[in-house]
Amino acid sequence: MTPRISAAILLPTALALGAVVVLWIQHMVRDGMLRRRPRRNAIYRCESCGHVYEDARNVPLATCRRCGILNEAVRR
Repeated sequence: MTPRISAAILLPTALALGAVVVLWIQHMVRDGMLRRRPRRNAIYRCESCGHVYEDARNVPLATCRRCGILNEAVRR
């Protein structure tokens, strides 16, 4: 008799939990939280040669490709 009682409790609980997970994923997809957002590249302007370039890395300083000087990102 015990296996029937545990199955009678476990099955509806598992189905309810599964429904909650499916609804949560649907909500996340609808709101766009699971889509990848494009990263904005940082824009740099070299203080030495004036070259403007962008860098995809999230670093405070980036090396100029022309002269090799480290530069800070330009504020947008």
